[in-house]
Amino acid sequence: MGLLDKIKSMFTGGDKPAGKKDDKRGRDGRKGEAGRSDGQRESREGQADGGARRGGRNRRRRPPREQGESTERTQKTEHDKSMGGQPKSPGQSRHRSRGRGRGRKDGAPGQGAGQTQDSAAGSQDSQAEAAETSRQRGDSYERDSSGSHLRARGKKRSRPRRGKSSELGGTAQRIEFPELLEVTEQSEEVLGNEFRPLGLSDRLVLTLAANRFRIPTDIQREMIPEAIRGRDILGQAKTGTGKTIAFLMPIFERVDPTRAAVQALIVVPTRELCRQVTWEAQRFGRTLEARVMSVYGGTSVSREVEALRISAPQIMVGTPGRLLDHIGSGNVNLSELKTLVLDEADRMFDIGFRQDIIRIIKACPDKRQIMLLSATLDSEVEELSERYMTDPVQIYVSKDEITVESIWQRIISAERGKKIDKLIALLRREMPTQSIIFTNTKRMSDSLSLRLEKLGFKARCIHSDLSQNKRERIMDDFRTGGIEHLVATDVAARGLDITGISHVINYDVPANPEDYVHRVGRTGRMGSAGKAFTFVTPTEGKELTQIEKLINKMLGEYDPEAHEQHQTQPQPAGVGPQA
Repeated sequence: MGLLDKIKSMFTGGDKPAGKKDDKRGRDGRKGEAGRSDGQRESREGQADGGARRGGRNRRRRPPREQGESTERTQKTEHDKSMGGQPKSPGQSRHRSRGRGRGRKDGAPGQGAGQTQDSAAGSQDSQAEAAETSRQRGDSYERDSSGSHLRARGKKRSRPRRGKSSELGGTAQRIEFPELLEVTEQSEEVLGNEFRPLGLSDRLVLTLAANRFRIPTDIQREMIPEAIRGRDILGQAKTGTGKTIAFLMPIFERVDPTRAAVQALIVVPTRELCRQVTWEAQRFGRTLEARVMSVYGGTSVSREVEALRISAPQIMVGTPGRLLDHIGSGNVNLSELKTLVLDEADRMFDIGFRQDIIRIIKACPDKRQIMLLSATLDSEVEELSERYMTDPVQIYVSKDEITVESIWQRIISAERGKKIDKLIALLRREMPTQSIIFTNTKRMSDSLSLRLEKLGFKARCIHSDLSQNKRERIMDDFRTGGIEHLVATDVAARGLDITGISHVINYDVPANPEDYVHRVGRTGRMGSAGKAFTFVTPTEGKELTQIEKLINKMLGEYDPEAHEQHQTQPQPAGVGPQA
């Protein structure tokens, strides 16, 4: 075959099999080129029309979604339907409902894909109609920053705020104080206020009256005049008698709110008591213009340091360990300190804070007032007073005993495996307004609260293994009534001042008789009625005898599963069910 024939064969395919193969390849190739041309042409047309067809790696990305776009797209669909148009296909709907990211094609910039000015106008009309309807209902609306949404004026989105520090320390908690009474210097609540003869200034008497304090308790009546004179005080009083107000009023009388310096330091053993005392101090500080701050373990040190750097408080409340950290780091300056309060001193010694207390006292100026308060005065407390206090005034309002006139105390005999059944029977029969159920171990506290929750009781547990934030949330829920039964270890035995606690239940007999006093003291606050029940197993007779010796009373028995109706009014504790 000549050269000319070979060239013709290449173009005509020839008669050989190889030529047919080449011809097939050529036809396929031409089809492929035609397909690619069609695809490119369609792709260009799709891009020109703003279609949603997927492209390759270099496809255009969708711009950020405009605020309110989803609402407007939905309104456009409804608008299209009402105008006889066709809604989008399911595939398009699924594609457009996805969040931002890859695989999204774009329409015109600044609008949703395929959205027209007519649909945007329809969206605005729909919003205007909705706003008009809401205004007819009495609502007030305003547009958001993008102008595309209407929302209730003055209402904020209910997003949880995290990381905001609380005025009481720890995480953000809403601080609620009782509403102040509207009183003047000529009001009867002020003129007849029995705090006036104690030596308090008119502004303090006015503040007490506005906070509904009119008649002082025994510890307040004896302690406030001596504390105002600047005397060192060694005071003993049972729990729930108003010791906090007794030392806060003299502090507010002496502090200078214009001086940004720590002038009063209140040391407490537990975080819960720290928050409680801080709450009481801020309750009065809101009108007396004194800044109060708390520092204690389990909270953010950096936030406390930042708050101290901005401005030092006039009154500081804290636990020993955290206070020493700030004193040692130079964050707290005690050079202008006037008053040092050691609240629940015996408890601080019990949990090993004796050396920390001594270090705090040594960090204070030589000329300062010390008020040492405790429910019990043992040899360690008396030794501390003799060593660091100057001629202290000794105030013994009441010995460490239970007020039998206000607290109805009974024991419940039960086998160890039957205690839970009798506890449930007790709760269903007594129906406490609020109760604290004490256990000796954290494990028992956890398991008991879970069992009660499963049975429908509003119960939660609190102990030292819980994070500080969680403990604060639980205590706030308990104070506001969201929790009816608080299952606790002795971490809550001190410093918990909630007047609504109607029952205290010792699910476990306390190992220390003094702990019984502090547990039961959580009810019957400020003279109100209360009940206390203690479960006793056959092997715990010795512990019961020690408790009865301490309170100098015999405790009668009570059976919650008995059929006869038990008297509902609290009666004095003693021998027999009618004692």
